[in-house]
Amino acid sequence: MSKIRELSSLVADQIAAGEVVERPASVAKELVENALDAGARRIRITLDTLEEGGAPPAIIVEDDGAGMDRTDLELSVRRHTTSKISAFEDLERLSTLGFRGEALASIAAVSRLTLESRDGASQIGYRMVVEGGVIRERGPVSRDVGTRVSSEDLFVTVPPRLKALKSVGAEVSAIREAVGALAVTRPEVAFVLVQNGDTLFATPGDGVLRHAVAAVFGADRADKALAVTGTALGGAITVTGLILPPDQARGNRSAQVVGVNGRLVRNFGLRLAVEQAYGPLLPDRRYPQFFLAVTVDPADLDPNAHPTKAEVRLAHERAVQGVVRQAVGEALRTAPAFSLPVAGGVGEAGMRAAEGSPLMQTDWLLAGADDAGARPVLHQELAALVPIAQWALRYIIAQGPDVLYIIDQHAAQERVFYDQLRARAAEPVFSQPLLEPLRLSLTPREESLLRQAEASLGAAGFRIKDGGPGTVLIEEVPALLADAADLRLADQVMASLEAGEAGEHPVSWALDHRLATAACKAAVKANRPLSHVEMVDLIRAMAASENPRACPHGRPVILALTLDGVDKHFGRLGRR
Repeated sequence: MSKIRELSSLVADQIAAGEVVERPASVAKELVENALDAGARRIRITLDTLEEGGAPPAIIVEDDGAGMDRTDLELSVRRHTTSKISAFEDLERLSTLGFRGEALASIAAVSRLTLESRDGASQIGYRMVVEGGVIRERGPVSRDVGTRVSSEDLFVTVPPRLKALKSVGAEVSAIREAVGALAVTRPEVAFVLVQNGDTLFATPGDGVLRHAVAAVFGADRADKALAVTGTALGGAITVTGLILPPDQARGNRSAQVVGVNGRLVRNFGLRLAVEQAYGPLLPDRRYPQFFLAVTVDPADLDPNAHPTKAEVRLAHERAVQGVVRQAVGEALRTAPAFSLPVAGGVGEAGMRAAEGSPLMQTDWLLAGADDAGARPVLHQELAALVPIAQWALRYIIAQGPDVLYIIDQHAAQERVFYDQLRARAAEPVFSQPLLEPLRLSLTPREESLLRQAEASLGAAGFRIKDGGPGTVLIEEVPALLADAADLRLADQVMASLEAGEAGEHPVSWALDHRLATAACKAAVKANRPLSHVEMVDLIRAMAASENPRACPHGRPVILALTLDGVDKHFGRLGRR
Protein backbone atom coordinates (compact mmCIF):
# COMPACT_ATOMS: atom_id res chain seq x y z
CA MET A 1 0.00 0.00 0.00
CA SER A 2 1.40 3.38 -0.96
CA LYS A 3 2.46 5.62 1.93
CA ILE A 4 2.51 8.69 -0.25
CA ARG A 5 -0.73 10.53 -0.86
CA GLU A 6 -1.81 13.87 -2.18
CA LEU A 7 -2.82 16.39 0.45
CA SER A 8 -6.32 17.80 0.34
CA SER A 9 -6.58 21.32 -0.98
CA LEU A 10 -7.61 22.58 2.47
CA VAL A 11 -4.57 21.06 4.22
CA ALA A 12 -2.29 22.32 1.46
CA ASP A 13 -3.76 25.81 1.79
CA GLN A 14 -3.38 25.75 5.59
CA ILE A 15 0.27 24.74 5.26
CA ALA A 16 0.85 27.49 2.70
CA ALA A 17 -0.91 29.92 5.01
CA GLY A 18 1.77 29.24 7.61
CA GLU A 19 4.28 31.05 5.41
CA VAL A 20 2.07 34.05 4.66
CA VAL A 21 -0.08 34.39 7.79
CA GLU A 22 2.02 34.33 10.95
CA ARG A 23 -0.32 36.40 13.14
CA PRO A 24 -3.13 38.98 12.77
CA ALA A 25 -0.57 41.63 11.79
CA SER A 26 0.30 39.50 8.75
CA VAL A 27 -3.34 39.55 7.67
CA ALA A 28 -3.53 43.32 8.02
CA LYS A 29 -0.30 43.80 6.08
CA GLU A 30 -1.37 41.56 3.19
CA LEU A 31 -4.81 43.17 2.90
CA VAL A 32 -3.39 46.68 3.01
CA GLU A 33 -0.80 45.83 0.36
CA ASN A 34 -3.59 44.50 -1.88
CA ALA A 35 -5.42 47.80 -1.42
CA LEU A 36 -2.29 49.76 -2.35
CA ASP A 37 -1.79 47.63 -5.46
CA ALA A 38 -5.39 48.41 -6.42
CA GLY A 39 -4.46 52.10 -6.53
CA ALA A 40 -6.27 53.09 -3.35
CA ARG A 41 -5.88 56.67 -2.14
CA ARG A 42 -7.78 56.08 1.11
CA ILE A 43 -7.50 52.95 3.27
CA ARG A 44 -9.41 52.36 6.48
CA ILE A 45 -8.40 49.51 8.79
CA THR A 46 -10.88 48.61 11.51
CA LEU A 47 -10.10 46.26 14.40
CA ASP A 48 -12.89 44.71 16.45
CA THR A 49 -11.44 43.22 19.61
CA LEU A 50 -12.88 41.37 22.57
CA GLU A 51 -10.49 42.25 25.38
CA GLU A 52 -12.03 39.73 27.79
CA GLY A 53 -12.58 36.90 25.36
CA GLY A 54 -9.03 36.80 24.10
CA ALA A 55 -10.10 36.09 20.50
CA PRO A 56 -7.82 37.38 17.72
CA PRO A 57 -8.84 40.79 16.37
CA ALA A 58 -11.37 40.86 13.54
CA ILE A 59 -9.69 42.87 10.78
CA ILE A 60 -11.60 44.90 8.21
CA VAL A 61 -9.77 46.71 5.40
CA GLU A 62 -11.73 49.08 3.16
CA ASP A 63 -10.29 50.96 0.19
CA ASP A 64 -11.31 53.17 -2.72
CA GLY A 65 -9.15 51.30 -5.23
CA ALA A 66 -10.04 49.84 -8.60
CA GLY A 67 -12.23 47.06 -7.23
CA MET A 68 -13.16 43.71 -8.82
CA ASP A 69 -16.10 42.28 -10.73
CA ARG A 70 -17.74 38.97 -9.86
CA THR A 71 -15.35 36.82 -11.89
CA ASP A 72 -12.23 38.46 -10.47
CA LEU A 73 -13.57 38.28 -6.94
CA GLU A 74 -14.14 34.52 -7.14
CA LEU A 75 -10.73 33.96 -8.72
CA SER A 76 -8.99 36.08 -6.07
CA VAL A 77 -9.41 33.45 -3.33
CA ARG A 78 -7.88 30.64 -5.36
CA ARG A 79 -4.21 29.83 -4.93
CA HIS A 80 -1.74 31.14 -7.49
CA THR A 81 -4.16 33.60 -9.04
CA THR A 82 -3.02 37.20 -9.49
CA SER A 83 -3.56 40.23 -11.68
CA LYS A 84 0.03 41.36 -11.22
CA ILE A 85 2.09 38.95 -13.30
CA SER A 86 1.38 36.73 -16.30
CA ALA A 87 4.84 35.40 -17.13
CA PHE A 88 8.01 34.57 -15.20
CA GLU A 89 9.75 37.50 -16.89
CA ASP A 90 7.36 39.88 -15.13
CA LEU A 91 9.13 39.08 -11.88
CA GLU A 92 12.18 40.90 -13.22
CA ARG A 93 10.44 44.29 -13.19
CA LEU A 94 7.89 44.13 -10.39
CA SER A 95 6.22 47.37 -9.37
CA THR A 96 3.51 45.83 -7.19
CA LEU A 97 3.63 44.67 -3.57
CA GLY A 98 1.82 41.36 -3.95
CA PHE A 99 2.46 38.96 -6.76
CA ARG A 100 2.35 35.35 -5.60
CA GLY A 101 -1.41 34.92 -5.64
CA GLU A 102 -1.42 33.33 -2.17
CA ALA A 103 -2.54 36.04 0.26
CA LEU A 104 -6.34 35.84 0.05
CA ALA A 105 -6.35 32.06 -0.43
CA SER A 106 -4.09 31.63 2.60
CA ILE A 107 -6.15 33.94 4.78
CA ALA A 108 -9.37 32.22 3.69
CA ALA A 109 -7.86 28.85 4.67
CA VAL A 110 -7.40 29.89 8.31
CA SER A 111 -10.20 32.40 8.93
CA ARG A 112 -13.70 33.41 7.90
CA LEU A 113 -13.15 35.79 4.98
CA THR A 114 -15.85 38.13 3.72
CA LEU A 115 -15.20 40.13 0.54
CA GLU A 116 -17.23 42.90 -1.07
CA SER A 117 -16.04 44.67 -4.21
CA ARG A 118 -17.16 46.69 -7.18
CA ASP A 119 -15.15 47.90 -10.17
CA GLY A 120 -15.78 51.05 -12.15
CA ALA A 121 -17.44 49.21 -15.04
CA SER A 122 -20.15 47.61 -12.85
CA GLN A 123 -23.33 49.21 -11.53
CA ILE A 124 -23.50 46.90 -8.51
CA GLY A 125 -21.00 45.13 -6.32
CA TYR A 126 -20.52 41.47 -5.43
CA ARG A 127 -20.24 39.84 -1.99
CA MET A 128 -18.66 36.53 -1.07
CA VAL A 129 -18.01 34.59 2.18
CA VAL A 130 -15.22 32.00 2.25
CA GLU A 131 -14.52 29.51 5.05
CA GLY A 132 -11.91 26.80 4.99
CA GLY A 133 -11.12 27.72 1.40
CA VAL A 134 -14.73 27.05 0.31
CA ILE A 135 -17.14 29.74 -0.89
CA ARG A 136 -20.14 29.53 1.47
CA GLU A 137 -22.13 32.55 0.34
CA ARG A 138 -22.18 34.77 -2.75
CA GLY A 139 -24.42 37.40 -4.24
CA PRO A 140 -24.87 41.02 -5.31
CA VAL A 141 -24.42 43.92 -2.93
CA SER A 142 -24.92 47.66 -3.22
CA ARG A 143 -21.68 49.54 -2.63
CA ASP A 144 -19.27 52.15 -4.02
CA VAL A 145 -16.29 51.37 -6.23
CA GLY A 146 -13.55 49.74 -4.19
CA THR A 147 -13.12 46.72 -1.93
CA ARG A 148 -13.93 45.71 1.64
CA VAL A 149 -12.31 42.59 3.13
CA SER A 150 -13.09 41.23 6.58
CA SER A 151 -11.10 38.47 8.31
CA GLU A 152 -12.65 36.93 11.43
CA ASP A 153 -12.03 33.89 13.65
CA LEU A 154 -8.38 33.68 12.62
CA PHE A 155 -6.80 30.27 13.35
CA VAL A 156 -9.99 28.87 14.91
CA THR A 157 -9.54 25.80 12.70
CA VAL A 158 -5.81 25.60 13.54
CA PRO A 159 -5.70 25.36 17.38
CA PRO A 160 -1.88 25.22 17.75
CA ARG A 161 -1.53 28.49 15.85
CA LEU A 162 -4.35 30.02 17.87
CA LYS A 163 -2.68 29.10 21.17
CA ALA A 164 0.59 30.62 19.98
CA LEU A 165 -0.95 34.09 19.63
CA LYS A 166 -0.15 36.67 22.28
CA SER A 167 -2.61 38.82 24.20
CA VAL A 168 -5.14 40.94 22.32
CA GLY A 169 -3.19 44.04 23.32
CA ALA A 170 0.06 42.64 21.96
CA GLU A 171 -1.55 41.57 18.68
CA VAL A 172 -3.21 44.96 18.21
CA SER A 173 0.13 46.61 18.95
CA ALA A 174 1.78 44.49 16.25
CA ILE A 175 -0.97 45.44 13.76
CA ARG A 176 -0.54 49.10 14.61
CA GLU A 177 3.21 48.85 14.12
CA ALA A 178 2.87 47.05 10.77
CA VAL A 179 0.17 49.33 9.37
CA GLY A 180 1.94 52.42 10.70
CA ALA A 181 5.15 51.48 8.90
CA LEU A 182 3.19 50.94 5.68
CA ALA A 183 1.57 54.35 6.07
CA VAL A 184 4.99 55.98 6.42
CA THR A 185 6.28 54.28 3.27
CA ARG A 186 3.26 55.58 1.33
CA PRO A 187 2.60 59.14 2.58
CA GLU A 188 0.52 59.92 -0.53
CA VAL A 189 -2.20 57.53 0.72
CA ALA A 190 -4.53 58.46 3.60
CA PHE A 191 -4.57 55.73 6.26
CA VAL A 192 -6.99 55.47 9.17
CA LEU A 193 -6.59 52.79 11.86
CA VAL A 194 -9.55 52.31 14.21
CA GLN A 195 -10.01 49.97 17.16
CA ASN A 196 -13.46 49.51 18.67
CA GLY A 197 -14.52 52.92 17.40
CA ASP A 198 -11.40 54.76 18.62
CA THR A 199 -9.01 56.20 16.02
CA LEU A 200 -5.46 55.05 16.75
CA PHE A 201 -3.97 57.21 14.02
CA ALA A 202 -4.93 58.92 10.78
CA THR A 203 -2.50 60.17 8.12
CA PRO A 204 -3.47 63.05 5.79
CA GLY A 205 -2.35 61.35 2.56
CA ASP A 206 -0.87 64.60 1.25
CA GLY A 207 2.42 63.02 0.16
CA VAL A 208 4.47 64.78 2.86
CA LEU A 209 6.53 62.23 4.78
CA ARG A 210 6.91 64.49 7.82
CA HIS A 211 3.12 64.68 8.15
CA ALA A 212 2.77 60.89 7.96
CA VAL A 213 5.51 60.42 10.58
CA ALA A 214 3.80 62.94 12.85
CA ALA A 215 0.50 61.07 12.59
CA VAL A 216 1.95 57.61 13.24
CA PHE A 217 5.01 58.20 15.42
CA GLY A 218 4.22 61.56 17.01
CA ALA A 219 4.69 65.23 16.21
CA ASP A 220 7.73 65.41 18.48
CA ARG A 221 9.67 63.04 16.24
CA ALA A 222 8.51 64.75 13.08
CA ASP A 223 9.53 68.19 14.35
CA LYS A 224 13.04 67.07 15.31
CA ALA A 225 13.70 64.99 12.19
CA LEU A 226 16.43 65.93 9.71
CA ALA A 227 15.80 65.67 5.98
CA VAL A 228 17.88 63.16 3.98
CA THR A 229 18.44 63.13 0.23
CA GLY A 230 20.99 61.51 -2.05
CA THR A 231 21.50 59.94 -5.46
CA ALA A 232 23.93 57.54 -7.14
CA LEU A 233 24.58 55.95 -10.54
CA GLY A 234 23.33 58.98 -12.41
CA GLY A 235 20.03 59.06 -10.53
CA ALA A 236 19.30 55.33 -10.91
CA ILE A 237 19.45 55.06 -7.11
CA THR A 238 17.86 57.68 -4.87
CA VAL A 239 17.28 57.95 -1.15
CA THR A 240 15.01 60.43 0.62
CA GLY A 241 13.52 60.54 4.07
CA LEU A 242 13.95 61.67 7.64
CA ILE A 243 16.37 60.78 10.40
CA LEU A 244 16.40 61.75 14.05
CA PRO A 245 19.47 63.45 15.56
CA PRO A 246 21.86 61.31 17.64
CA ASP A 247 20.49 62.69 20.91
CA GLN A 248 17.19 60.97 20.01
CA ALA A 249 18.79 57.51 19.72
CA ARG A 250 16.77 54.74 21.37
CA GLY A 251 17.49 51.52 23.18
CA ASN A 252 15.76 49.50 20.45
CA ARG A 253 15.18 49.57 16.70
CA SER A 254 11.39 49.95 16.78
CA ALA A 255 11.35 53.32 14.98
CA GLN A 256 13.31 52.29 11.90
CA VAL A 257 11.36 52.20 8.63
CA VAL A 258 12.83 51.54 5.19
CA GLY A 259 10.87 51.36 1.96
CA VAL A 260 12.35 50.24 -1.35
CA ASN A 261 10.26 51.23 -4.37
CA GLY A 262 7.35 51.78 -2.03
CA ARG A 263 7.72 48.33 -0.47
CA LEU A 264 8.23 48.07 3.30
CA VAL A 265 11.31 45.88 3.72
CA ARG A 266 13.86 44.52 6.14
CA ASN A 267 17.42 44.72 4.89
CA PHE A 268 20.37 44.34 7.24
CA GLY A 269 22.78 46.09 4.87
CA LEU A 270 20.67 49.25 4.65
CA ARG A 271 20.17 49.39 8.40
CA LEU A 272 23.89 48.91 8.94
CA ALA A 273 24.68 51.69 6.44
CA VAL A 274 22.55 54.12 8.45
CA GLU A 275 24.15 53.14 11.75
CA GLN A 276 27.62 53.42 10.22
CA ALA A 277 26.82 56.97 9.11
CA TYR A 278 26.11 57.92 12.72
CA GLY A 279 29.35 56.21 13.77
CA PRO A 280 30.79 57.50 17.06
CA LEU A 281 27.88 59.93 17.48
CA LEU A 282 25.82 57.04 18.84
CA PRO A 283 26.34 55.98 22.46
CA ASP A 284 26.90 52.30 23.12
CA ARG A 285 23.86 50.09 22.46
CA ARG A 286 21.82 53.00 21.15
CA TYR A 287 20.11 52.91 17.77
CA PRO A 288 19.03 55.72 15.44
CA GLN A 289 15.46 56.42 14.39
CA PHE A 290 14.88 56.85 10.67
CA PHE A 291 12.23 56.75 7.95
CA LEU A 292 13.82 56.29 4.55
CA ALA A 293 12.56 55.71 1.01
CA VAL A 294 14.98 54.11 -1.45
CA THR A 295 14.26 53.95 -5.19
CA VAL A 296 16.06 51.60 -7.58
CA ASP A 297 15.40 50.18 -11.03
CA PRO A 298 12.73 47.46 -10.55
CA ALA A 299 15.00 45.09 -12.48
CA ASP A 300 17.59 45.49 -9.70
CA LEU A 301 15.15 44.47 -6.96
CA ASP A 302 14.36 40.88 -5.98
CA PRO A 303 11.47 40.81 -3.50
CA ASN A 304 11.16 37.03 -3.71
CA ALA A 305 13.82 36.36 -1.07
CA HIS A 306 11.40 35.75 1.79
CA PRO A 307 7.98 34.03 2.11
CA THR A 308 6.36 37.22 3.41
CA LYS A 309 8.21 39.47 0.94
CA ALA A 310 9.63 41.47 3.87
CA GLU A 311 13.26 40.93 2.93
CA VAL A 312 14.64 41.93 -0.46
CA ARG A 313 17.84 41.50 -2.44
CA LEU A 314 19.38 44.38 -4.36
CA ALA A 315 21.51 43.93 -7.47
CA HIS A 316 23.75 46.90 -6.57
CA GLU A 317 23.56 46.56 -2.82
CA ARG A 318 26.94 48.18 -2.11
CA ALA A 319 26.05 51.19 -4.22
CA VAL A 320 22.71 51.52 -2.44
CA GLN A 321 24.37 51.20 0.97
CA GLY A 322 26.92 53.81 -0.10
CA VAL A 323 24.36 56.43 -1.09
CA VAL A 324 22.37 55.80 2.09
CA ARG A 325 25.49 56.14 4.24
CA GLN A 326 26.58 59.29 2.42
CA ALA A 327 23.14 60.92 2.50
CA VAL A 328 22.63 60.23 6.21
CA GLY A 329 26.17 61.42 7.01
CA GLU A 330 25.63 64.65 5.08
CA ALA A 331 22.37 65.31 6.92
CA LEU A 332 24.14 64.87 10.24
CA ARG A 333 27.07 67.10 9.22
CA THR A 334 24.87 69.98 8.09
CA ALA A 335 22.32 69.73 10.93
CA PRO A 336 22.10 72.33 13.70
CA ALA A 337 24.10 71.53 16.81
CA PHE A 338 22.76 68.73 18.96
CA SER A 339 23.85 67.28 22.28
CA LEU A 340 24.53 63.62 22.91
CA PRO A 341 22.84 61.93 25.88
CA VAL A 342 25.12 61.82 28.90
CA ALA A 343 24.86 59.09 31.50
CA GLY A 344 23.17 60.64 34.48
CA GLY A 345 23.45 59.64 38.09
CA VAL A 346 22.23 56.97 40.42
CA GLY A 347 21.50 58.53 43.77
CA GLU A 348 23.58 61.31 45.29
CA ALA A 349 26.87 59.70 46.26
CA GLY A 350 26.83 57.27 43.36
CA MET A 351 26.32 59.99 40.79
CA ARG A 352 28.89 62.33 42.22
CA ALA A 353 31.34 59.47 42.07
CA ALA A 354 30.30 58.67 38.53
CA GLU A 355 31.02 62.23 37.49
CA GLY A 356 34.53 62.08 38.90
CA SER A 357 34.11 63.08 42.53
CA PRO A 358 37.13 62.76 44.88
CA LEU A 359 35.27 59.83 46.38
CA MET A 360 36.76 57.70 43.62
CA GLN A 361 40.21 58.09 45.18
CA THR A 362 41.58 56.81 48.51
CA ASP A 363 38.61 58.13 50.49
CA TRP A 364 36.27 55.93 48.49
CA LEU A 365 38.46 52.87 49.08
CA LEU A 366 38.43 53.46 52.80
CA ALA A 367 34.67 54.00 52.75
CA GLY A 368 34.34 50.75 50.83
CA ALA A 369 36.44 48.94 53.42
CA ASP A 370 34.36 50.28 56.31
CA ASP A 371 31.21 49.19 54.48
CA ALA A 372 32.66 45.75 53.84
CA GLY A 373 33.63 45.39 57.48
CA ALA A 374 29.98 45.65 58.46
CA ARG A 375 28.98 42.97 55.98
CA PRO A 376 29.58 39.25 56.34
CA VAL A 377 32.57 37.70 54.61
CA LEU A 378 31.24 35.53 51.79
CA HIS A 379 34.58 34.39 50.35
CA GLN A 380 37.05 33.24 52.98
CA GLU A 381 39.73 32.50 50.39
CA LEU A 382 39.77 36.19 49.46
CA ALA A 383 39.65 37.39 53.05
CA ALA A 384 42.88 35.48 53.68
CA LEU A 385 44.77 37.09 50.80
CA VAL A 386 47.86 39.18 51.42
CA PRO A 387 48.65 41.82 48.77
CA ILE A 388 52.26 41.69 47.67
CA ALA A 389 52.55 44.40 45.04
CA GLN A 390 50.90 46.41 42.31
CA TRP A 391 51.89 45.36 38.79
CA ALA A 392 51.89 47.75 35.82
CA LEU A 393 49.73 50.16 37.86
CA ARG A 394 46.62 48.14 37.02
CA TYR A 395 46.89 44.72 38.69
CA ILE A 396 47.16 43.71 42.34
CA ILE A 397 49.35 40.69 43.05
CA ALA A 398 48.09 38.90 46.16
CA GLN A 399 49.15 35.65 47.81
CA GLY A 400 47.00 32.99 49.40
CA PRO A 401 47.58 29.38 50.52
CA ASP A 402 49.02 27.64 47.46
CA VAL A 403 47.42 30.25 45.16
CA LEU A 404 48.72 33.46 43.61
CA TYR A 405 46.02 35.92 42.58
CA ILE A 406 46.23 38.63 39.90
CA ILE A 407 43.39 41.10 40.43
CA ASP A 408 42.23 43.76 37.95
CA GLN A 409 41.97 46.77 40.25
CA HIS A 410 39.41 48.61 38.12
CA ALA A 411 37.13 45.59 37.59
CA ALA A 412 37.37 44.66 41.28
CA GLN A 413 36.44 48.10 42.53
CA GLU A 414 33.69 48.32 39.91
CA ARG A 415 32.14 45.14 41.33
CA VAL A 416 32.37 46.40 44.93
CA PHE A 417 30.87 49.77 44.09
CA TYR A 418 28.09 48.11 42.06
CA ASP A 419 27.18 45.86 45.02
CA GLN A 420 26.97 48.85 47.33
CA LEU A 421 24.66 50.69 44.93
CA ARG A 422 22.53 47.56 44.51
CA ALA A 423 22.16 47.35 48.29
CA ARG A 424 20.82 50.89 48.30
CA ALA A 425 18.46 50.02 45.46
CA ALA A 426 16.98 47.17 47.52
CA GLU A 427 15.79 49.60 50.18
CA PRO A 428 12.10 50.63 50.23
CA VAL A 429 11.08 52.52 47.09
CA PHE A 430 10.46 56.25 47.47
CA SER A 431 9.28 58.39 44.58
CA GLN A 432 10.63 61.84 43.89
CA PRO A 433 8.73 64.41 41.80
CA LEU A 434 10.63 65.96 38.91
CA LEU A 435 10.83 69.73 38.58
CA GLU A 436 10.01 69.31 34.91
CA PRO A 437 8.27 66.13 33.68
CA LEU A 438 10.02 64.05 31.06
CA ARG A 439 8.09 64.03 27.80
CA LEU A 440 8.55 60.70 26.03
CA SER A 441 7.38 60.01 22.47
CA LEU A 442 6.37 56.40 21.98
CA THR A 443 5.94 54.13 19.00
CA PRO A 444 2.64 52.23 18.92
CA ARG A 445 4.33 49.11 20.28
CA GLU A 446 6.06 51.02 23.07
CA GLU A 447 2.81 52.68 24.08
CA SER A 448 1.11 49.30 24.34
CA LEU A 449 3.97 47.84 26.39
CA LEU A 450 3.92 50.81 28.73
CA ARG A 451 0.19 50.53 29.32
CA GLN A 452 0.55 46.84 30.14
CA ALA A 453 3.33 47.56 32.65
CA GLU A 454 1.73 50.63 34.23
CA ALA A 455 0.99 48.93 37.55
CA SER A 456 4.46 47.47 38.01
CA LEU A 457 6.07 50.76 37.01
CA GLY A 458 3.98 52.48 39.65
CA ALA A 459 5.12 49.97 42.25
CA ALA A 460 8.70 50.70 41.23
CA GLY A 461 8.27 54.41 41.92
CA PHE A 462 7.28 55.88 38.57
CA ARG A 463 4.27 58.14 38.06
CA ILE A 464 3.27 58.38 34.41
CA LYS A 465 0.62 60.64 32.90
CA ASP A 466 -0.92 60.74 29.44
CA GLY A 467 0.65 63.55 27.41
CA GLY A 468 -1.45 63.30 24.25
CA PRO A 469 -1.37 60.95 21.23
CA GLY A 470 1.79 58.88 21.27
CA THR A 471 3.23 60.80 24.23
CA VAL A 472 3.50 60.26 27.98
CA LEU A 473 4.80 62.46 30.79
CA ILE A 474 6.99 60.95 33.51
CA GLU A 475 6.26 63.10 36.57
CA GLU A 476 7.90 61.06 39.33
CA VAL A 477 10.75 58.56 39.40
CA PRO A 478 12.30 56.34 42.10
CA ALA A 479 14.31 58.57 44.42
CA LEU A 480 17.41 56.51 43.76
CA LEU A 481 17.22 57.52 40.09
CA ALA A 482 16.28 61.16 40.60
CA ASP A 483 19.71 62.39 39.56
CA ALA A 484 19.50 60.21 36.46
CA ALA A 485 16.06 61.35 35.34
CA ASP A 486 16.68 62.03 31.68
CA LEU A 487 15.28 60.68 28.44
CA ARG A 488 18.00 58.06 28.23
CA LEU A 489 16.77 56.54 31.49
CA ALA A 490 13.24 56.47 30.09
CA ASP A 491 14.54 54.84 26.92
CA GLN A 492 16.32 52.18 28.97
CA VAL A 493 13.10 51.37 30.82
CA MET A 494 11.33 51.06 27.46
CA ALA A 495 14.14 48.84 26.16
CA SER A 496 13.71 46.56 29.16
CA LEU A 497 9.99 46.28 28.42
CA GLU A 498 10.69 45.58 24.75
CA ALA A 499 13.22 42.87 25.60
CA GLY A 500 10.99 41.33 28.27
CA GLU A 501 13.90 41.25 30.69
CA ALA A 502 12.38 43.06 33.61
CA GLY A 503 9.97 40.51 35.05
CA GLU A 504 7.56 42.04 37.58
CA HIS A 505 9.64 45.21 37.91
CA PRO A 506 10.35 46.68 34.47
CA VAL A 507 12.70 49.26 35.94
CA SER A 508 15.19 46.68 37.21
CA TRP A 509 17.03 46.21 33.91
CA ALA A 510 17.43 49.94 33.39
CA LEU A 511 18.45 50.37 37.01
CA ASP A 512 21.09 47.66 36.76
CA HIS A 513 22.44 49.29 33.62
CA ARG A 514 22.70 52.64 35.37
CA LEU A 515 24.33 51.15 38.46
CA ALA A 516 26.90 49.34 36.34
CA THR A 517 27.67 52.56 34.45
CA ALA A 518 28.03 54.54 37.67
CA ALA A 519 30.24 51.87 39.21
CA CYS A 520 32.47 51.80 36.14
CA LYS A 521 32.89 55.58 36.12
CA ALA A 522 33.63 55.73 39.83
CA ALA A 523 36.04 52.79 40.02
CA VAL A 524 39.77 53.41 40.23
CA LYS A 525 41.30 53.38 36.76
CA ALA A 526 44.42 51.73 35.42
CA ASN A 527 47.72 53.64 35.82
CA ARG A 528 46.67 54.79 39.30
CA PRO A 529 49.11 53.80 42.06
CA LEU A 530 47.58 52.07 45.08
CA SER A 531 49.08 52.00 48.54
CA HIS A 532 49.29 48.75 50.51
CA VAL A 533 46.41 49.92 52.70
CA GLU A 534 44.24 50.60 49.64
CA MET A 535 44.96 47.14 48.23
CA VAL A 536 44.07 45.51 51.56
CA ASP A 537 40.82 47.49 51.77
CA LEU A 538 39.81 46.57 48.24
CA ILE A 539 40.45 42.86 48.81
CA ARG A 540 38.37 42.96 52.02
CA ALA A 541 35.53 44.58 50.14
CA MET A 542 35.80 41.87 47.46
CA ALA A 543 35.50 39.18 50.10
CA ALA A 544 32.09 40.59 51.07
CA SER A 545 30.86 40.73 47.46
CA GLU A 546 28.34 38.20 46.18
CA ASN A 547 30.18 37.75 42.90
CA PRO A 548 33.75 39.05 43.12
CA ARG A 549 34.94 37.11 40.10
CA ALA A 550 33.25 39.27 37.46
CA CYS A 551 32.50 42.96 37.05
CA PRO A 552 28.89 44.07 36.34
CA HIS A 553 29.66 43.94 32.61
CA GLY A 554 30.87 40.34 32.78
CA ARG A 555 34.62 40.93 32.57
CA PRO A 556 36.76 38.68 34.81
CA VAL A 557 38.20 40.23 37.98
CA ILE A 558 40.60 37.55 39.15
CA LEU A 559 43.21 35.27 37.58
CA ALA A 560 44.29 32.50 39.98
CA LEU A 561 47.56 30.62 39.58
CA THR A 562 47.71 27.48 41.71
CA LEU A 563 51.03 26.19 43.02
CA ASP A 564 50.42 22.84 41.33
CA GLY A 565 49.79 24.59 38.04
CA VAL A 566 52.97 26.63 38.31
CA ASP A 567 55.00 23.57 39.36
CA LYS A 568 53.63 21.71 36.34
CA HIS A 569 54.61 24.55 34.05
CA PHE A 570 58.19 24.46 35.35
CA GLY A 571 58.38 20.66 35.42
CA ARG A 572 58.56 20.52 39.22
CA LEU A 573 55.70 18.11 39.96
CA GLY A 574 57.11 15.32 42.16
CA ARG A 575 60.42 17.17 42.57
CA ARG A 576 59.57 19.76 45.19
